[in-house]
Amino acid sequence: MQDRQNPTIPSVEPPPHPNEGQKEKVSTSHDPTTQVQQSPTQAKETQGFQIQVGQVSPQVARPSQLTSQETEKLLHPKRGFPKIFLILFIVFVLLGVVALVVYLARSKGTFFGTEGELVWWGIQHEESVYKSLIEDFEQENPNMKVKYQQLSPQDYRIRLTNSLASGEGPDIFEIHNSWPFMFKNELATLPASVMSPEEFNNAFYPVIVKDLTLVGEGIVAMPLEYDALTLFINEDIFASSLQSVPTTWDELVKKVDPAEKGSLTIRETGGRITLAGIALGEIENVDHWPEIIALMLFQNRVNPAQPVSELTEDVFSFYKEFKTLGVWNTSFPSSTIAFARGEVAMYLGPSRRAYEIVKENPDLAFKTELLPQLPKGNPSDPNYSYATYWVHGVWERSKNKEIAWKFLKFLAERKNLEKLNQNIKNVETFSRVYPRPEMNIVFRDDSVLGSVASLALDAKSWYLADNTFDGATGVNSQLKMAFEKVLSKWPQGKETKIKELGQGVSSVLSQYGIPQK
Repeated sequence: MQDRQNPTIPSVEPPPHPNEGQKEKVSTSHDPTTQVQQSPTQAKETQGFQIQVGQVSPQVARPSQLTSQETEKLLHPKRGFPKIFLILFIVFVLLGVVALVVYLARSKGTFFGTEGELVWWGIQHEESVYKSLIEDFEQENPNMKVKYQQLSPQDYRIRLTNSLASGEGPDIFEIHNSWPFMFKNELATLPASVMSPEEFNNAFYPVIVKDLTLVGEGIVAMPLEYDALTLFINEDIFASSLQSVPTTWDELVKKVDPAEKGSLTIRETGGRITLAGIALGEIENVDHWPEIIALMLFQNRVNPAQPVSELTEDVFSFYKEFKTLGVWNTSFPSSTIAFARGEVAMYLGPSRRAYEIVKENPDLAFKTELLPQLPKGNPSDPNYSYATYWVHGVWERSKNKEIAWKFLKFLAERKNLEKLNQNIKNVETFSRVYPRPEMNIVFRDDSVLGSVASLALDAKSWYLADNTFDGATGVNSQLKMAFEKVLSKWPQGKETKIKELGQGVSSVLSQYGIPQK
């Protein structure tokens, strides 16, 4: 609306004013006989009136005949505030209030949950595994109750993300060791008053400290167990074939090559594989192939975040060689099931898969061995392994953050880890490797956990991981898809495919703000 200026008072007789319906009057003073003409622009801006230009009205008093007070009212008429603007103003205020409430609800300054109650979500273990430890903690903290819920692993990461975003998240939740960056804005940092960084760093394996410490943020999760890729072998097959366990990849290839005498791989005359030497070379039915590829990359001195390299090409070619040799193919079920059924001599997976193998075939004689390595240029070169394990974080917006961290520290104490591990063994047949190095002396000769514990100090980790249930948009699934596109048709167009892989990896890592060094 334009600013009004005081009109110049004409010195001639003004035209008559129109009547309502021919004689509508516009009052400008308390004197009912006083009338004034409006210009067309003024007429359009006057609320509640529709003045037709061109009509005339009865004669009005000359300005010279008006008092000073009446002249002021003539020049500056009072106008009511339009109702439409008042309504719009109220609507905008209400929308602003709603937006503020939503913002505060999603901000770190607003806390959720029930005071005095910790809600804990997990997917690996059933409630009975934690029950006695929860009771011990509640006895020491009579004003607190801990409610553990085991959720289905299917789409777990998506459901957890949505629950946290809606302000209904659990106080404590289980995440994979590769997930901290995906939940960076939802994970609370471990207060030094509960456990100092020095104490944490000295308590757990180096790979755990690296995985759970975000630069500029702090420690964001607590480990209660540790796991990594390892080599499962069928003891009966090795005994009957008089074969020794391979310690290098070169030895392994010779032991499974069907062309070699005494090979662990047995094929019929027509070429059908009746016994596979090892489950490698394919994508569709090799469980944990992403971890296997990551292990090989690290062993070959490749940074998985920067895969555009001839060394990466060497790794891919070596992996696919097992398919070319006819050691394994897609006629088999998943590698975990095939190993449990005695259809494959060797299988790579984390030690936690032992429980599934026993459930599938309780009579299978198996154990784990150290992972095969590349030939060492220097005897002091480390033996690499690849870590993949689950940990527990605290929600940043929980009302019970500090007591939640105290509960996790309570669980991670030595005596409670021992109790927890015994509970896991009672329910799931096998214990888990401890996250504290000094505690794993007891597993030095363990037929399943010993191989994992032996290589834990030099373990590597990254974001290639299978079976994490992180959904299509998760970092594990997206990276798995990027590598799968290259491996599935390797070596076709390998130069172009490797460059595309580099771009794909960079895009996924950037999406979650993950450093690419």
